[in-house]
Amino acid sequence: MVRFIQTSDWQIGMKASGLGEAGFDVREKRIESITNIFEAAKENKADFVLVCGDTFEHNNVGRDDVFRVIAIFNKYPEIPILLLPGNHDALGADCVYNRDIFSRVQNLTLLRTCDPVEVEGTTLHPIPIQSSSRNEVDTDKIPNVIDLDGIHIGVAHGSLKGVLFDDAIDLDYSIDPSCVERSGIDFLSLGHWHSHREYKDDEGIIRIAYSGTHEQTSYTEKLAGYCLLVEIDGKGKTPNITSIKCGQLKWDSIDFEIEDKNSLIELTEKLESTSSVDMLKLTLSGQLPLGSKVEFENLLEYNETQHIDFKPIVDDLEFTVLTNPEEVLDLGDPTLNQADNYLRNLLKAENEPEQRSEIVETLSLLQRLAEEAVT
Repeated sequence: MVRFIQTSDWQIGMKASGLGEAGFDVREKRIESITNIFEAAKENKADFVLVCGDTFEHNNVGRDDVFRVIAIFNKYPEIPILLLPGNHDALGADCVYNRDIFSRVQNLTLLRTCDPVEVEGTTLHPIPIQSSSRNEVDTDKIPNVIDLDGIHIGVAHGSLKGVLFDDAIDLDYSIDPSCVERSGIDFLSLGHWHSHREYKDDEGIIRIAYSGTHEQTSYTEKLAGYCLLVEIDGKGKTPNITSIKCGQLKWDSIDFEIEDKNSLIELTEKLESTSSVDMLKLTLSGQLPLGSKVEFENLLEYNETQHIDFKPIVDDLEFTVLTNPEEVLDLGDPTLNQADNYLRNLLKAENEPEQRSEIVETLSLLQRLAEEAVT
């Protein structure tokens, strides 16, 4: 029997620049959450931890990031670590794993070649990425082990050929899933896709799986933030796979359609229910009366303080002008009212989206100024 933890795509050293100021928190959590992987290994009495590529974002990763990862490795000297280079940290003259510090970690084995590696009574068959060029992963390097005793596990980094998942990244470094049946290995551990995914063979048995990244990094990664506990009772036995949450950040995406100003009450309640979410993307659509725009903007501004990252998407939200004269806002000053009326009429006659947006912003600013003057 073998019991091991599978993980991949830590990509330590990533900038996460698309998240703005929240990028710092994401980078920190990506390092901190490595500890959760090893704690899971310890708690479940795993025989080893298998890292399936892209441990680092690139081979020029900074010294501090490397040292922090090594420091975590050194906290768990009793747990063997088997690490495969991926496309981000591919083998070569500038490979990060050529640094002397990696050779000093006693419990770390770098899977630099396709030679079989024995670990805790199990044989690993690795296929490390040799360069960053998007070549097909040569699964023929996994030998035929059908007639060999013991449990055999393939380790690779890339995209399953002919298999599409909703959040699949570029289908590069293609891997032929038929290599499992051809070679007779018991399981194929993969990295490269950032969400946890499993692939069933013709008999409905899962012998291929991605753990996904250990800490989610974008709103498109729906099943990220996990490592896998893989248990195989013996050669040819059905693997038992358990996903274990190790990510710390909680991500969520909300789609909300606004029908009228009363929708703001419902939106407020919806946002209050997400106070524990760290990273929140809010996609809004529909129509909102222009008179409610200030209240709407205040709601969004407050929610910026509730989350590490709050990303409102308002491209499909239109601000409408009131046509009933009795409902027109009184800004408390004849000059302001005159300017407000002029802008409203200008907006009604304008069809160009960019110009309409500028007029709406001007109206909103005018209303804000009037509100501040009253208070």
